[in-house]
Amino acid sequence: MSTGSCKMCVTGLVLARSGSKSIRNKNMVLLDNKPLLLRCLEVMQEAKCFSSIWVSTDDDKIAECAKDGGAEVHYRAQYTAVDKASSLCAVQEFLQHHPDISVVCLVQCTSPFIRAGYLHEGMDKMQSGYDCVFSVTRRHLLRWSEGEPTYPLNFNARQRPRRQDWDGDLYENGMFYICKARLIHEGLLQGGRCGYIEIPHCDSLEVDSPLDVIIAQSWLTYCQQENGSQHP
Repeated sequence: MSTGSCKMCVTGLVLARSGSKSIRNKNMVLLDNKPLLLRCLEVMQEAKCFSSIWVSTDDDKIAECAKDGGAEVHYRAQYTAVDKASSLCAVQEFLQHHPDISVVCLVQCTSPFIRAGYLHEGMDKMQSGYDCVFSVTRRHLLRWSEGEPTYPLNFNARQRPRRQDWDGDLYENGMFYICKARLIHEGLLQGGRCGYIEIPHCDSLEVDSPLDVIIAQSWLTYCQQENGSQHP
């Protein structure tokens, strides 16, 4: 597999277990009649930033879809596929079987509007000396503390900011995490010198509920009608 303009060999990894409480087997949800997993793998292939692309799964149908998308399949241990298992746990288990990997790009296939360019930007930062790079989205939300009486957390109530007068806050959106393997072995997805790629709000939707599926499909349909593109 070509690594294109990226100098660092990185393994692209998608975690796709069969169980999900929010949507049954959400990795295989269809947008424009194409599974989310397959859409994601096509973008990863397009990026040409990876020496190999893997899907870690416990499900035969997901494994078949992964192979259709040109990925290799890692059948994950059952303890990594239960509801309480963390993504970090699953990545650590994957690396136990692939000790030669030095950098992992963990990509979330339930972020349907990921672009190859975002992955390239992340790799560029890794090559410039970062230990991890992850995706974020800027939100202009006025936050309040839980419990009553409540109080403002990120603004002065006497000087409520207008949207155009403040930069907002950066939130992880879960689209991807690029991380050196040594940090993962230490129990971290983020650590050392951290960098981020800011993703526009319109591309930051995460499919985690039936409503998200409806919104994602509606956005895709709208963009196709407006400019003929299959991607917003």
